[in-house]
Amino acid sequence: MTGSKRFAHKVIWGMRSVSYRTCLTCWEGRNGMLNSFWKGFLFKDWEQRATAILTGIFLYQFVIWIMKEDGLWLPETVAFVTWTLSLTAATYLIPHLRRAWRVLIQFVLVIGLHLIGMGYHYAAVKVTTWKSALKWIALNAGQLEPYIWFSLVAWLAYLFAMWSVTSRLRVFVLIAVSILFFAIRDSFSTIFLWPQVAMVIFCGFSLLMVRHFAKLKKRAPVIWETITDYPSSILLPIGLIVGIISLVGLFAPTVDPVLTDPYTAYKVSRGEPVPLLGKGVSVAASAADSSSGYSRDDSHLGGGFQFDYTPVMTVETSKRTYFRGETRAQYNGKGWELSATEKKLPVNRVNLNTLPLDPRFDLSLLKTQEVKQTVVMQREEVFPVLFGGYAIQRLVEVNQGENPFQRILWSPRQSELRFASKTSYPKEYAIISEEPILDVEQLREVNVDYTNKPEWAEYLQVPADLPDRVKQLALDITKSATNSYDKAKLIEAYLSEHFPYTNTPDESKGKSKDFVDRFLFEIKQGYCDYYSTSMAVLARSIGLPTRWVKGYSSGASPVPDQIREFGILSQLGEDIDRDAAGTYTVRNSDAHSWVEVYFEGFGWIAFEPTSGFTLPNVFPEKTPPPVDLSTESDPVTLPEETVQPPSFTWLWLTLSGIGIAAVAAAGAVFFFRSAYLREWRKRRKQLKAVNFNQKIIVEFEKLLRMSRRKGYTRLEHETMREATARWSSQSKWMKNDLETVLELFERAKYSQAVSSEADYQTVSQSISKLKEQMK
Repeated sequence: MTGSKRFAHKVIWGMRSVSYRTCLTCWEGRNGMLNSFWKGFLFKDWEQRATAILTGIFLYQFVIWIMKEDGLWLPETVAFVTWTLSLTAATYLIPHLRRAWRVLIQFVLVIGLHLIGMGYHYAAVKVTTWKSALKWIALNAGQLEPYIWFSLVAWLAYLFAMWSVTSRLRVFVLIAVSILFFAIRDSFSTIFLWPQVAMVIFCGFSLLMVRHFAKLKKRAPVIWETITDYPSSILLPIGLIVGIISLVGLFAPTVDPVLTDPYTAYKVSRGEPVPLLGKGVSVAASAADSSSGYSRDDSHLGGGFQFDYTPVMTVETSKRTYFRGETRAQYNGKGWELSATEKKLPVNRVNLNTLPLDPRFDLSLLKTQEVKQTVVMQREEVFPVLFGGYAIQRLVEVNQGENPFQRILWSPRQSELRFASKTSYPKEYAIISEEPILDVEQLREVNVDYTNKPEWAEYLQVPADLPDRVKQLALDITKSATNSYDKAKLIEAYLSEHFPYTNTPDESKGKSKDFVDRFLFEIKQGYCDYYSTSMAVLARSIGLPTRWVKGYSSGASPVPDQIREFGILSQLGEDIDRDAAGTYTVRNSDAHSWVEVYFEGFGWIAFEPTSGFTLPNVFPEKTPPPVDLSTESDPVTLPEETVQPPSFTWLWLTLSGIGIAAVAAAGAVFFFRSAYLREWRKRRKQLKAVNFNQKIIVEFEKLLRMSRRKGYTRLEHETMREATARWSSQSKWMKNDLETVLELFERAKYSQAVSSEADYQTVSQSISKLKEQMK
């Protein structure tokens, strides 16, 4: 009985053991199948997927460029094009898909994207005539305009790029052309495109790496199989190298450029201004460097700064203006301070009434244009003043009806709206300004000597130790002028045209103690504070009352309505009004300073000496001379009205595009199904076969030359077969590869048979192995 139980126990444990091993085998087999599935999924058409992703990233750099251009594309256009590139790239991730089906899927996705994005609604039209058919097309296809055209062009560009990157030469050309484009656009504009250049280089070299591994897969399948089995052996070193290089580039200190770009060097050599507004290269900040923005202390000017593009406010205005903040009258040789008189100036409480003017200033000849502005602050920062176009006439509203007027004061002498609190700065306020209309001819008639008038002394003040060469330079610049206005314009033009703009002036060149003297004769480069202070001091040196002003320049231009509705092409042949109404975005990088000069009868007139900046001044409209309507004059014959031909509309452009596309498609179908194409393909195959014969012969001759250098020589009396047999007896491990290469060589050279691409690949792989074995 005991023996039976023991036998049964062994049988049960044996069955359990077999069952366990069977389950383990099934689990290992299932894991193997799973690993094989993922391996096939990841490495099947891997080069096409990697190429598609890198190509999409490469093309997106051009979208980023367009986004940086003011008014070139609408945000909706950018969104549709970005989605088109993303969907096109996603289709290349689908394995085992033929090219024709992939292209069809891409086209359907692009159309579907616009149907959803444009809120398409089917328009039913009873089609009975060709006109009704055109109407049906217009009502349905027209709903996708105008964004569909941008997306279709982006899609075709993607297909073209995918074709281009299949060749190493075309990849190099694509990289070179793209870098050249971004570099030129960066140099001749105020936008910063070097990040796009870096990304283009990264995508280009990654595409070359993909091409290299694709060739490796074809020429050395055994090595490639090893790589796919152990991908970390190649991916880990590549990732490590890229990571180290990226970290070094990220943490390495940046330095000033050694060479000046050709465009800037050319402009500076001619004494012309260089448009570097709102653009700077981040460099290692010195002790005097800071970020751009509205300064609180101007008593010690100089040093460099880094551009900060953080928005400060948005201003909805009826005309482009500068946004004036504070003024200073006391120049201390290093910067600007409030004069003793300014510190004691009376101020007024602000209400909804018109702001009072200082009776000292004569405005009897001044004509103005009303400008309405609504300012919305984008930061929590508290400023000492409220900003607005010069000169503010009335504060209309604060915080949409709130009444914080008790915290706002008006200084008539300085035309400043001061905010007398350290908290609760207005989030939104509306003002009305009266901008001066500059009648140049009348301004040239103003010539008043203020040097002997003590009440104007604060606006003529210069330090007692101001170097004589500064005063002499002011006389030399203005010696040809006969009136105050022309003298001020000559000083403005001299500074703007003779000194290059930079946010990082080389202060090491400056030895003089006076800020203006250092700029004019030693440093000879700088930003707005250098230009404006120098003009104020030069003008005061010849008796022109001036005051230094700081605030913000106009900010980013709005998108004109015509561009917003019909695109950038609608502006061809027409000038865009740069001073148009709109909503302007003002950033910290727009912080600025300029000069105001006093003219009797007109008050304070602004001047802009900084290189590359332009004041949005208003000038009188030129009126035509009156027409003599006396009876003695000849009757005026009006020109006959001519009937203008109807212009092309979006409908006709759409129909024309559809018609051209249909004709092109029909022609393509006819061409691809023609007998001529079949005959051409046949000749190409024959020519390709002949080429493979020649390639095999060339490769074999290269092998012979290499073998002689390695000591495998062919004797004079030996045939090729006898020589290779002797080499095989010397190095038996080469026998199989030598026989394979010799057989294919003899067939290519002596027989009438044509070699295929597979034969050529076999010869190449065998010769590669032989080269390794002969080392």
